Amino acid sequence: MKLRPWPLSLRGRLVLLAILVEMTMLALIVGNSLRILENHLEEQAVQRLAAIQQAYSAAVAGPLAARDYATLRDILDAWRRAEDISYLAVSDKGGRLLVASGWRQEEALPAPSSDINALGDTHVRFPVEFLGQPLGWVQYGISTRYIDLARHELFLQGGLLAFLAILASTGLLWLAGYWLTRRLVALTRASARIASGEHGARFPAEGEDEVGVLGRNFNAMAAAVESRIADLRQERERFQAIADYTYAWESWFDPEGRLVWVSPAVQRVTGYTPSECGHMPQFPLPIVHADDRPLISRQHAEALAGHTGKDLEFRVTRKDGQMVWVAMSWQPIFDARGASLGYRSSVRDVTIQHQAVEELAFRATHDPLTGLYNRLAFEDYLRKALVESKAVSILYIDLDQFKVVNDACGHAAGDFLLQRLAQVLQARFSDGFLARLGGDEFGFVMRDCEVPEATRRAQLLVDEIRHLPFVWDGRSFRLGASVGVARSSPELATVATLLVAADTACYAAKERGRNRVEVYSSEDSYFRQRTAEIVSFSEVSEALGAGSFVLYWQRMQTLRPGLPEHAEILVRMVAADGSHVPPAKFIPAAERYGLMPILDRWIIEQAFRQIARIPDPNRVYAINLSGGTLGDRGLVDFIQSCFATHGLEPARICFEITESCAIANIGAAFDFIKAMRKLGVSLALDDFGSGLSSFAYLRRFDVQLMKIDGLFVRNADHDRGDRAVVEAAVGLAKALGLKTVAEYVCSETLLEVVRSLGVDYAQGYAVHVPEPLPGGEGEPLPEAAGRLASRP
Repeated sequence: MKLRPWPLSLRGRLVLLAILVEMTMLALIVGNSLRILENHLEEQAVQRLAAIQQAYSAAVAGPLAARDYATLRDILDAWRRAEDISYLAVSDKGGRLLVASGWRQEEALPAPSSDINALGDTHVRFPVEFLGQPLGWVQYGISTRYIDLARHELFLQGGLLAFLAILASTGLLWLAGYWLTRRLVALTRASARIASGEHGARFPAEGEDEVGVLGRNFNAMAAAVESRIADLRQERERFQAIADYTYAWESWFDPEGRLVWVSPAVQRVTGYTPSECGHMPQFPLPIVHADDRPLISRQHAEALAGHTGKDLEFRVTRKDGQMVWVAMSWQPIFDARGASLGYRSSVRDVTIQHQAVEELAFRATHDPLTGLYNRLAFEDYLRKALVESKAVSILYIDLDQFKVVNDACGHAAGDFLLQRLAQVLQARFSDGFLARLGGDEFGFVMRDCEVPEATRRAQLLVDEIRHLPFVWDGRSFRLGASVGVARSSPELATVATLLVAADTACYAAKERGRNRVEVYSSEDSYFRQRTAEIVSFSEVSEALGAGSFVLYWQRMQTLRPGLPEHAEILVRMVAADGSHVPPAKFIPAAERYGLMPILDRWIIEQAFRQIARIPDPNRVYAINLSGGTLGDRGLVDFIQSCFATHGLEPARICFEITESCAIANIGAAFDFIKAMRKLGVSLALDDFGSGLSSFAYLRRFDVQLMKIDGLFVRNADHDRGDRAVVEAAVGLAKALGLKTVAEYVCSETLLEVVRSLGVDYAQGYAVHVPEPLPGGEGEPLPEAAGRLASRP
């Protein structure tokens, strides 16, 4: 801040005002003096004129009466030389000029004046009388310039004295003003320094007068201002740090909806600087996705109306053209008096979360391997289609010989084959709903499609898969497909019934030769029989929740002396009428709907309880485990707790793992076998020979028993090929130090055949018809009911 120039400063104005006052007073004094002098001189002039009139009247009266004009002229000439008379003239009573001195006779006399003329001659006329008789007139002109000279001289002297007085008083006044205002100037300079930002400036306050008190108050005020500014600077720095480094982009809109401020974080989210945002009309609408602008306009209006909100998601187009998802929260703001200041909003980038939600949603409805819809999405779509469409047809597709590819080339080849097949199916069925139902099974929904058209399309698919070559590591495979077709009807009006019908038709296609299409018909005797045999998911679930299962056991006969006794635990389901349902009628449903891990736990817990009550510690009881159970991470801990709860020796238990399940879950199988061997539990490989890969893994499986698949055993007494397979299996087991069990031994003849081939144990109806395991109560597994209740 610059101080004002001297004439405009307080000191200058004080001096100028004092000079003006002094000049005014001096002017009044000089003017009054001139007036008094002029009045005095005029009085003197009047007195002089009166004296002249007396003198002239007496001197002229005699010669005029005698008409002695020559004497009269001499008198006039003498007077004109001796006085400041410019002319003298005598006229008769009629005004005729008789004698004149200093005036030409032929000219008329000027008119007399009653006022004294300070700038020229005064013309005076008076009568002449003698002894009371008028004789004539005397007129003369007298100079009064001395009055003007006196006035002029007085004015010059008074003006000079006034100038000297003003000059002297100006100096004295300036010195006095400087002395009186010097501290005010210092105070002004200190305030100017503070105003310029030098908040530490102070005024050296001295004395107890008003300026001293003002200076001390000023210093106190300056200190308070400096402290407050320091606090504000710290608060601003903290706010700026928060605003600059906050994750969210913060905005402030005034009550009219105009952008007041936006944090630097906006550039990280949108790519635009705060300055660029401030120049955008109706920010942030220009960068909001066109489809979301109505939503943001409504939000803006609600916020200005005083409403709060949070987590409003919308899309923003970045400066580089990339689209991001953001979530906005907003809050109205008010000043200390409660007046609206608009509202503030906080916007954060939720693109990753949004993508994660989309990914989770995709995974919830899609198969991760093929990218097709999964079974859950398939059932949801089918449920909607049954409500919205008059007729719905579904195809249930099951690959033939897919297991051969897995066994021969491994699961990587099988996964690649499924991915390639998914591409073929998507191209063939682009106008419907295609899903992978599990494993090598696929489903397809067609709306308002009649059975002939669905059958035709299914046959085209079978032909295409049959001619689809698949080569892996130089090995070529030809696959096939069995397809079941089912159409909705009053009897097939639900997802479950329609799926069961299509699955049954697919199973019929497999049984009737594979690579074919079968259409479900409720009038067909085959399908009526199959429907009667299949136990629904709900029945299995209810049985698990109620514990409506019983355990049976079947002895394995030792064919060589010295071998320990073995038996296998079998399970039956108790139907509503009290009859026992064999495993073949409910195990497929339990496996298909993922209930086997729960059922296996029930079997383990019940078997341990009942075996612990059997007074025969030398017999080993075998319990079957499904492939789904092998993948149960808590299975080992559950088995250990069952051993501890029932006090059962691990040596009395043997777990049977089917060959196909072990190969399909090879990692889980190895981990489980290792854990069981550590506990002292023996293991058996069930259904050996049903696949091709078990030979590669057999040496790595730490099992004690190898159960030869009954598919080769039951005809070994009259089929040379099956007999050769059994003999080969026995030879392999002996080479590896394993004991063998022949399944499905249903006759004495067959029993002798397997004995002769060197089999160690025989199992089948020829040896022992299964019977209930002693000590059974049919108690439900507590956690089974809870897990079933949580299933959809």
